[in-house]
Amino acid sequence: MSGQFIHSNVPIAGGNQIYLERPRIDNILERAFESRTIIVTAGAGYGKTHGVYSFLKKHNYLTMWMQLSERDNAASRFWENFIGVLRAISEETAERLAETGFPETERQFERYLTIPRNLVIQNAKYVFVYDDFHLIQDKKVLRFMEHSISMPFPNITSILISRNEPAVNTAALRSRHIAARITERDLKFTQEEMGEYFRIQNIRTSPETAAAVYRDCEGWAFAIHLSGLFLKNAPPGGGNAHGYVPVVMRSNIFRLIEIEIMCPLTPHLRKFLVKLSLIDHLSQDLLALIAGDKNLIDEMERIGSFIRFDTYRNAYQIHHLFLEYLEKQQDALSTEEKKEVYEKAALWCVENNQKMDAISYYEKAENFNEIIALFFTLPLIVPNLMAKFILELLNRTPQKFYEENPAIIIVHARILVSLGLFAEAAEELNSAIPRLEAVSPTPLVHRLLLGCYITLGFIGLINSINTADYGFAGLFEKAAAHAPLSGYVTRPPVSVLTISSYICRVGSSVKGEMEKYIEALTAIAPHAAVVMGGCMMGLEDLAKAELAFFRGNTAEAEKHAHTALLRAADGMQYEIENRAFFYLLRIYLSGGNHEEMRRILKEMEARLKQHYYLNRFVHHDVNMGWFRAQIGNTAQLAPWLKNDFEERDLNSRARGLEILVKAKYHFAEKRYPAALAALENWTDDAGSPVLGKVETKALESVCRYQMRRREGAFAALGQAYTLAEPNGFTMPFTELGKDMRTLAEAALKEKAPLLPEAWLKETRRNAAAYAKKLYAAAAQFSRNTAEPSGISIVKKNRSEKTSPALSNPLSRREKEVLSYLSRGLTRKEIAAALDLSINTIKSNVRSIYNKLGAVNRADAVRIAADTGILRETHAGS
Repeated sequence: MSGQFIHSNVPIAGGNQIYLERPRIDNILERAFESRTIIVTAGAGYGKTHGVYSFLKKHNYLTMWMQLSERDNAASRFWENFIGVLRAISEETAERLAETGFPETERQFERYLTIPRNLVIQNAKYVFVYDDFHLIQDKKVLRFMEHSISMPFPNITSILISRNEPAVNTAALRSRHIAARITERDLKFTQEEMGEYFRIQNIRTSPETAAAVYRDCEGWAFAIHLSGLFLKNAPPGGGNAHGYVPVVMRSNIFRLIEIEIMCPLTPHLRKFLVKLSLIDHLSQDLLALIAGDKNLIDEMERIGSFIRFDTYRNAYQIHHLFLEYLEKQQDALSTEEKKEVYEKAALWCVENNQKMDAISYYEKAENFNEIIALFFTLPLIVPNLMAKFILELLNRTPQKFYEENPAIIIVHARILVSLGLFAEAAEELNSAIPRLEAVSPTPLVHRLLLGCYITLGFIGLINSINTADYGFAGLFEKAAAHAPLSGYVTRPPVSVLTISSYICRVGSSVKGEMEKYIEALTAIAPHAAVVMGGCMMGLEDLAKAELAFFRGNTAEAEKHAHTALLRAADGMQYEIENRAFFYLLRIYLSGGNHEEMRRILKEMEARLKQHYYLNRFVHHDVNMGWFRAQIGNTAQLAPWLKNDFEERDLNSRARGLEILVKAKYHFAEKRYPAALAALENWTDDAGSPVLGKVETKALESVCRYQMRRREGAFAALGQAYTLAEPNGFTMPFTELGKDMRTLAEAALKEKAPLLPEAWLKETRRNAAAYAKKLYAAAAQFSRNTAEPSGISIVKKNRSEKTSPALSNPLSRREKEVLSYLSRGLTRKEIAAALDLSINTIKSNVRSIYNKLGAVNRADAVRIAADTGILRETHAGS
């Protein structure tokens, strides 16, 4: 927000908008800003918000001001509010956080932290203000705030503004001297400040009267202001000998607001102000909608400091005490007037993508039809917190509405599906279908039947991994029959399919089951596209590509993946498109096609601009995480993928793939116990696809071998082979490169049980060939600096200084060692291959690094490739 604000002081006066500078408060805040957390506590009317607001307006800070309400005790609503105000600072950060969801666990919070860590501008000063913090009681929200104010970012300051001690543990912060406290005692007006305020208000008092006012008000800013109004408006002799009656105590505040503020206003404005107390969102657009008269807004602004426009929030703010007064007047509004305000507020929230609040306002307006309509604009599967919120709302919805609006059946069933309660959802839908089919066929009835059948179809599709029942295709066909008669068209994001870790969601390793599943997908694809506006387009092609890839038929896999890309783009199926890119990246990596890899990486980066693709950032992190772990560039993984495994952290449908990438990272870092911990807890969203079982068991086998648990490694490899053999899966073993080559070699020597010799030899050969291509790719794509595109291609400018290797040639032995290094062999393996001691190899490696000016293996391979040394080395070997 830097540079966006007009420098202004904080008004404490009335309609004439006179401002008072309080340098003493500014100095207190200036000192407090030496801490990372500032806690401002004082009762209502002490100028907490005004003081902080005025101070920040004078400084060049990027400020996020979050006005809290009691509704923020729902974690899902708090998160929507948090994301909304964060957009003013960074649209990208807000989108990434919206995608990850509210962080409920420690690991999820660590994942949350990585996003601002990557996007924070190092030289900028950020301020996060949480106003009315005393309203927060929810333990989840409080835990989030407790973590947030302890964030390890020296350029971020958090300010909690509260009427009482915040319900978070700040003792640790204070003990480390990184938290400052500002209290009522600091904020109270001094008698000199009160005198200055009266002076600029042109209020003349005797010293005795001023002293009486100050004793009565005790430095309370709000009371001083009302006393000033009284003195200004009181008739001559209307008070004591000094014209002042000491009535400005807290018990009299509302009566004084009535007399001094409300009475002079027109009846129309008074009612408008009471209407505003019904809502939390006081944006200019919404107020204009409620007022229906611009003159009314102008009249409201003349009230003065009790209502001010907050440029941080781009909305009006009503003083707490004035708002409390207005809330007590709400009974003066009719039920119809209240509903009208709630309806307009809900409409504004819908237009501004604040759907949780829109649902709440529609509930207050008792407009359940709009709640249903709004729900049908949400994705097929909504986040867990939102699903719980909607389920609670449905459970308190009057029974009469269920009877009047049968569409709620579909809503309830979809919420149950989002919560993983498939059996309950299916039972409700199956009982509703006969009742719907028995009534006259109107467009609404056709739409409801469409919803019943399509939801049942998805339940069948999800559960088929456990049931091997592919009869769900008939349900999609029935839904399609009702589509043209319903008059309903589905558009993104509802029509965007959310996919799992594996497209071929088959749990059985029995030969032919994959083909049956793909046949079912092929059957439902055209019906799903008709019913849901392009949903699933390209899914069957992607399934064919996946199956061909796992079988090692990369040419066929490439063909189907490209078809999937084209069809997915036509149907706006972003997740299908993303997964097709992921498989193409793996295909080209296995074939050593660096040019196509570069193209795919650029295409993947470009898809981050697709706003309807709700999970784009997480999926991009996972795809790039797999690639970077594979080429050994672990430093550039998204930080949240580097955490130790915790099951509750992973909420996406592709959680199995996330776990696999975490395990690959730990394996690449030689953190074998952490890798095993992830693999042992591996599962997908609703079962365990056989493809995932094979990949995880294969990775487990090389992990155990590195831990010198040979029997466990052979056993895991045997399990992976048993699962893979019926369908001819080879790629999960091939992609493990030198590690699988070494394990296969050991299994051959020791004649490991359950592992055929011919299969081991083929696996060793494939893995060895892959290892060569992998390390050539590592030399091209590994990097030490972050690039906007997420990957950097190493290029050497002809004008750059010649590498040290050119003037200090490698010896023949060093070239041999370098050749083996480039293929991924360990020092121990190189020593065995060259029949030399391990110490000799270590000496050669140090010499290679010194001559090339390299810092590590990847750096040495890159420099050797750039200068042509590696090419000469391979040619001579």
